[in-house]
Amino acid sequence: MIKLGVIGLGEVSQLMHLPILQDLCGKYRITAVSDVAPSLVEFIREKYHIAAGYLDAVELIERADIDAVLILSPDQYHGEYAARALKRGLHVFVEKPVTLCLEELEELIELKKRYPKQTVMVGYMRRYAGPFLKAKELLEETPMKTEYLRFRDIICEGPFYIGQTRPIFYPKDVPAEVIAEGRERRRAHLDRAIGAGATDEERVTYQMMTGLGCHSFAAVRELYGLPKKIHSVTTAAGGQHVIIVMEFDGFLATYELVNNQNIVQFDAAIEIFQNTRKILVKYETPYIRYQPASVQVIESNDKDTRTISYGPDFHDAFQTELDLFHQCVTTGTQPKTTLEDAVDDLKLFREIIRVLRKQKEA
Repeated sequence: MIKLGVIGLGEVSQLMHLPILQDLCGKYRITAVSDVAPSLVEFIREKYHIAAGYLDAVELIERADIDAVLILSPDQYHGEYAARALKRGLHVFVEKPVTLCLEELEELIELKKRYPKQTVMVGYMRRYAGPFLKAKELLEETPMKTEYLRFRDIICEGPFYIGQTRPIFYPKDVPAEVIAEGRERRRAHLDRAIGAGATDEERVTYQMMTGLGCHSFAAVRELYGLPKKIHSVTTAAGGQHVIIVMEFDGFLATYELVNNQNIVQFDAAIEIFQNTRKILVKYETPYIRYQPASVQVIESNDKDTRTISYGPDFHDAFQTELDLFHQCVTTGTQPKTTLEDAVDDLKLFREIIRVLRKQKEA
């Protein structure tokens, strides 16, 4: 049984992680939680019968009776909390992005080398989803030359789904000085990541990449590695719409991100075109658990065509990765989503901003 401390009790924590941890009561026991809102800490403690609550995540890390910590705080605090947890001898599950800044991540990697027996796992949950794993299996079992790749995140965010499913407690007592400090810290981390002279649009685009795009890029990286070149980056809507054209080894790819629409459609997918075969991995909204998911394969020749659907798969990717985190902690094995793995995303996103900036200067 892993005694767990949970840092950050917001929307995603309440929708996904806390209910899943309750389901996994044979593997985890939440012994402490932390959030900056006093009313939220008390609400979660009472709802899940948790012994200890903290308003300061650092205090939880240093004082709570825990074996591991689940870091679900705002992005700009991830690196600090992970570093403190390592120094205390704790295992760490940290939601993506590990950090906003490449240099901070590299510092964290150097620190982790001093603690080889501790597990650090990054929450790239889409890489643990059943349809993605099935598509990877198909690509490896029957390899064909990929000729084009299209992947995208054109999504409706959570309010529509949340309003009809699980109720969320939204606190109204977050201190104003805490909000201000968080904004200042995020700004400082973005300054370090892409430069203090970055435009507001560049900052938004970079945060679109680290917040949502990293799910898709990390999944594509697992299949194909990093792109060889970013050919173009086009943005609109203040950086909330992004289209990227890139080149992999022998084929082109496009990525589309649109994150400000209110049409109830979660269009997150990876489409792989291989001349006579197309593989489609479709992700469903994470705001509703246990949705049926599948992989669609279209195969064609001169005379015939067929469509094969693998699934439905009802596994929850968030639960799968927390199951695997438990396995890594208890067996001493390492996950595939390590700190080192996450470096490639931040390098890529920095290059995307460089190309965007260069195009605007031309």
